[in-house]
Amino acid sequence: MNKKPFLLIVTLIALTIACHKTLTHTPIGEKFTLNYEANRFEKEIEAFEKADAAIGLDKLQGQIVFYGSSSIRLWKSLAEDFAPLPVINHGFGGSTFPEMTHYAERMLVPYNPKMIVLYCENDLFSGKDKSPEQVFDAFAELATLIQNKLPKTKVYYISMKPSISRKDKWNLTTKADGLIKDYIEKHKNFSFLDIRPVMYRPNGTVNGEYFIKDSLHMTPKGYAQWTSVVRPVLLKDYK
Repeated sequence: MNKKPFLLIVTLIALTIACHKTLTHTPIGEKFTLNYEANRFEKEIEAFEKADAAIGLDKLQGQIVFYGSSSIRLWKSLAEDFAPLPVINHGFGGSTFPEMTHYAERMLVPYNPKMIVLYCENDLFSGKDKSPEQVFDAFAELATLIQNKLPKTKVYYISMKPSISRKDKWNLTTKADGLIKDYIEKHKNFSFLDIRPVMYRPNGTVNGEYFIKDSLHMTPKGYAQWTSVVRPVLLKDYK
């Protein structure tokens, strides 16, 4: 038997297996036990599934899924802000990264999106103390799932906004975002979109006009600022 063709075949098989290796994440923080049920927004997810089934999942393939917490859910002008790009709004409740991971197999994978835009700032405010490292681990679990299930999808992470009502934890959100940014810079198909600079006035204070009365959720002016950062990147990369 000629050994060269045999060795070539073995090498090709090994390369194929390596290319399809399942990625995993090794936590850098202490294990965190959720103080809420990961399926607490099940009714909202079922509503998405029902509405999307009425449209037809085949018609929703290859679009841009905006996925995250209430800042995504309340982005009512999303389709208008990103036209002519095809966008899907899958923002739900006051979700956290573990919940986004819990529902990713239903809210992301079946849509085979060309792009995913992520936003979530609630992990530090879930009623139980959580370190920036634990927030990062929760993000990395979601990022790993996306890479394994949707390896060709481009992922864009929007930095956590400087919510005025959560000013006492800005140092923690900044650190968590720093860890996430470092991760993103090392992973193909991931991009970090920093919206924080456009949320400030020239004098260095957060612009209150970008927030509604709760000093947490945003006004149309606030979303306009986000759009000014996110839209040009998506338009450039959408091919």
